Amino acid sequence: MKTAVRLGVVVGVLGLAVGCGRSEGSGFDPAPSAGDATSAPAKADGFVHLSQESARYLGTEPVASESESLPLHLPARLEFKDGAVSEIGAPLAGRVNEVLVHSGDRVRAGAPLFLLSCPDAASARTGLATAEAALKEASATAERQARMLEEGVGNARDKLAADMHLEAARAEAERARATTKFIGEGEGADTTVRAPMTGVVLAVKATTGATVEPGGEALVTVGDPSSVWVVVDVPEHDLPSIVEGGRATVELATMPSPVPAKVISVGAVVERGLRTAPVRMTLEEDPPGLRPGMFGWARLDTTESSPTLPVEAVLIKDGKESIVYVARDDVTFERRPVVVGRPVEGRVPVVSGLQAGERVVVRGALLLDGSAEQLL
Repeated sequence: MKTAVRLGVVVGVLGLAVGCGRSEGSGFDPAPSAGDATSAPAKADGFVHLSQESARYLGTEPVASESESLPLHLPARLEFKDGAVSEIGAPLAGRVNEVLVHSGDRVRAGAPLFLLSCPDAASARTGLATAEAALKEASATAERQARMLEEGVGNARDKLAADMHLEAARAEAERARATTKFIGEGEGADTTVRAPMTGVVLAVKATTGATVEPGGEALVTVGDPSSVWVVVDVPEHDLPSIVEGGRATVELATMPSPVPAKVISVGAVVERGLRTAPVRMTLEEDPPGLRPGMFGWARLDTTESSPTLPVEAVLIKDGKESIVYVARDDVTFERRPVVVGRPVEGRVPVVSGLQAGERVVVRGALLLDGSAEQLL
């Protein structure tokens, strides 16, 4: 009802009052005189005829002969890159002796994070000392057997047995070293767990005196906030138009201007509920203040192209049909059904229904068809 009242007021101002009880092709003068500002628009076979005075309130735009790239404008977010976050847990069962960091601390690779007391650590270090002593003994025995064989007082069988024993001792020593390296530095049952990478402490769940187990939840999480990429969830019907290496721009509240980006991967799996797949991009600049979890907007170039019109040019008829009005001359306008895409930045791509060079009404189109709705 509000739409009808509004249109009635506008049409009255422009002198476009439509006669009651008239249907299309009902005998209106198809070419009203230029000075008759109160002449109603005549409609016949999808054509609308206006007076010269009324037609001057309309604006037209020619359909471009060259297609324009159809970008996607979608919400974006910053996330850590793969490998930019490390969750550190307990290497062995034990008890937390001391926590050395807090959330927000910046740490370097190798910095101590927390101290553990692990009985298995003491056993592993004892095992390493025993293995290294056995290796030293086996090495001396092998050398002695080799020297005796050279002097003619030994035999090959004893030399072979000594060499085999030496190889077994070396293997056991390597295993023991790997075990003690895994559990970390320390003496006896004490173990120091260190940061595997440089970054910021994102979370600390370790508490002094807590009992921990290997394979449990992470006690400290460290991440590199400078190692981020931009993620956009693209609807599945738009995925074929996005290619790796494609160009994009990203807008964030912390950046004064859009930053160029490049598509590095297109998700191979579509999320069931939202029917979208993640598209990841890297920023080509490194502006300060970036933090994972930030939100913004991304404008992605696509492989699709088509002529475009302002959104004001396209009307919705009967709630489903998209139409435009094409100027046949200065006072005659043809109603034309078209197939359009999704509006982007105030313009609508026209997939079919128009030819290059045709002039389309882009201002005042709604005045030509009071039963249509504006495409917003």
